[in-house]
Amino acid sequence: MKRRPDTAVTLGSTLVLALLSLPGPAQAAVRGQLGDHGDYSRLVLSVPKGVEPMAVVDGCVLRISVPDPVRWPLASLRDSFSRRLADFVTADGGRSLTATVPCGARVASFMERQNLIVDVGGPPVPGVKPGAPEDGAVERTQDAVIAAAPPQASTPVSVAGVVEALSPIGTANAAAMPLSTAAESPLPPAHAQTSIALMRQADQRSAESGERVRVRGERGEDSRESTLVHPPHPDPLPGGERESKGAPLPVVASLEGEVRDSIQQTLRQLERTPKPAPQAAEPPKPPAPPPIGAMDLAGWAGEDFNRTREALQNALEKAQGRARVEAQIALVRFLLARALDEEGRAALEMAASLSPDPDQRYALRILGDALRALDREDAPDDNLFVQLPAGTMADHHVWRSVALAPSRWAAAKEGLPIALRRLLDYPADLRSRLLTTLAAAADEAGDSAALNLIVLEMITVDSKGMADGRLDYFRGRLAELKATPDAALERYDAAAALRRGPFARRAEVRAIELRRGLGRLDEDGAIKALEALRFAWRGDDIETDALAALGGAYARSGRTEAALDIFGLLGRRFGATARGRDALAAGRTLLSAVLDRLERSPPGGLYALALQARHGRLVTLADGPDGGPDGRLRLRLATLLLRDGYGLEATRILHALTEGATGPRRAELGATLAGALIDGGREGEALDVLARTGGSGLEPALAERRALLRADALLGDGDTVRALDALRGLTGAEAARLRAQGLFAAGEWRAARNAFADLAAARAATGAEPTADDLALQGLSAYLAGDAEGLSGFGEAQRARLAGTRWAGLADALAPPPPDGPLRTESVERDLAAAGALDRLARAWRGKP
Repeated sequence: MKRRPDTAVTLGSTLVLALLSLPGPAQAAVRGQLGDHGDYSRLVLSVPKGVEPMAVVDGCVLRISVPDPVRWPLASLRDSFSRRLADFVTADGGRSLTATVPCGARVASFMERQNLIVDVGGPPVPGVKPGAPEDGAVERTQDAVIAAAPPQASTPVSVAGVVEALSPIGTANAAAMPLSTAAESPLPPAHAQTSIALMRQADQRSAESGERVRVRGERGEDSRESTLVHPPHPDPLPGGERESKGAPLPVVASLEGEVRDSIQQTLRQLERTPKPAPQAAEPPKPPAPPPIGAMDLAGWAGEDFNRTREALQNALEKAQGRARVEAQIALVRFLLARALDEEGRAALEMAASLSPDPDQRYALRILGDALRALDREDAPDDNLFVQLPAGTMADHHVWRSVALAPSRWAAAKEGLPIALRRLLDYPADLRSRLLTTLAAAADEAGDSAALNLIVLEMITVDSKGMADGRLDYFRGRLAELKATPDAALERYDAAAALRRGPFARRAEVRAIELRRGLGRLDEDGAIKALEALRFAWRGDDIETDALAALGGAYARSGRTEAALDIFGLLGRRFGATARGRDALAAGRTLLSAVLDRLERSPPGGLYALALQARHGRLVTLADGPDGGPDGRLRLRLATLLLRDGYGLEATRILHALTEGATGPRRAELGATLAGALIDGGREGEALDVLARTGGSGLEPALAERRALLRADALLGDGDTVRALDALRGLTGAEAARLRAQGLFAAGEWRAARNAFADLAAARAATGAEPTADDLALQGLSAYLAGDAEGLSGFGEAQRARLAGTRWAGLADALAPPPPDGPLRTESVERDLAAAGALDRLARAWRGKP
């Protein structure tokens, strides 16, 4: 039976295909033209009607943005050549077109009907007056000479001026440098005097002969090289001569020859005169940042928080381009005035991603520095409020003092009076945060006078931020600094009665510590009181100080294990924060005392290993990245582990210390680590550590120690030739021992015997006894070299020194057979087998404990 198609299915599929084939909303097209002119390039973009493009330059990138996606003429723009516009790319889904322009180029944009015209010129010419020429001449234009010329009769022309006028060089510079007197002549003084003398002789001869010769450059000659230009005479004479109404001009007779001689003499002197060395141009100084303006923090805050924030958010959503960045800056100001540092930093990051202009970037940096100061930054050296001089701006004094307070109280105190007066105009939330930062810094510095001023400011302000106990707490701290403990306890109890907030808990803990110091509370009572508060402070800023106080109380009462547990908890929870590391000061002292006790204990125990296993993280946190100020706790613990035979744990600590160190400290720790690796039979790793931690400029003692360790590692690694080469030039007992051991390993028995003998003699000269290894290797070298005389002295004295060591029994094995007994083959074979076995043992035991 023939199947008939379903009519409904056919109609549905046809409808779907028709819908899919319909074209989507077409994007508007933009036409573009690009061309170069004399000193600028022009880009013309014809945009659709109603589209308002915006051109912005960010560094070396030109960005043209439109509200809706359009089709940009990328093909035609890329095919067109331009010296100043290139690399056209679309972005933001077709909402913007970017191109690279010369850095610092002058860019101008304007709309003409529906055409956006963008002109890109060269970099701006600096408005700096050009420097004077090296020869001291000042260039003048003809107009300047005319304006500067006096209306009276011209100055008499000297012979030096005549020489300058006739000289090819002087002719070119005649209009630029008028020479009126001998004192202004650029010639050397000797030649100036010669010119004056020639002038006088010429005047005398002209007076006697009565002749008058017109000199080039003299008034009356129609010369374009004249140094002075006068207005035309009303009655000019024929030939360019003018009648003179003043004194008659001097008459010069036959001056041409003398002028030539003077010119030649001048040229010779100029050739002999050394030319000044060209001075290197000074690099342009970077422009100073503009001054920091006043902060209208009360205006930024607004009366209603929710309403103001909503208005700022609405303005931010509607703005575009530069106005959007301005709206974001207004939001950052609002958050700063409300002391919301985390939200302010997030808003700063958002504003920085919107390509702000240079002035907007400067405003954002100022706001960012203010937020960093609000967050108690540790290193404020790159803060604009610290870098720029404060001057008379009150807000600058406020933020400078707050930025410097946590680390440099002496510098922060300078602007404190101005800052406190200005804080009266700040919003309540921000004022409370800034006053708290200043008060905490003055308290830590022990400055009672400054803390008194700040507390008075807190009392005067009486803001809602002071109602959480901070005012009573700082008044208690001020009473402690003034040595009035009863008044301090009264203030602490008033703050602790609130039972909420960090300052109430801090006051409670401080009251316990003060009562213990006054003898009104013993250690057990302090521990019970602090344990009772164990969960009350959790989550507050006071938890670090409270844990440190509890750990210190346990340590003072002799409960070391409990104290280490408390400090370990403090390190695990707050070791990554600056406040937690500061609170570990008492734990650092306790660990130092524990290590002192372990260093006095006999070696071979488990105490050092137990300390590393249970409290290794605490030791690392208390020691700090720079090794700590009290003796480098981790290095002392690694030394104890090496002494007790736990080389693996010790090398791990030493590896971490070495990687975190720099300079000579890194080289020293690398030497210690290499020695530990050599003792553990890991000579290859020791060589790698020595290669990675080396450097130039080390002290001679440290450089020699590292060279000895390298030779020892090479010997243990089987590279005898390189080891002996590394020992070249080194002196001392250790170098002699390594050299003798290298000769023994190389099979040079006689040289090794002599080296060990010299080493024993050198040690005997200093009153020291040779080690068991030195004695054993000396005997084996003598035996293998066939030195019967050397073995004759290897008797009872050496047998006693080798007893109890790994070389015990060597003296009996190397003893020669009795002279009266028969020499049998079995005894000889036994002696040779013993010698071979001892040789193998010596190679196998090398470097093992």
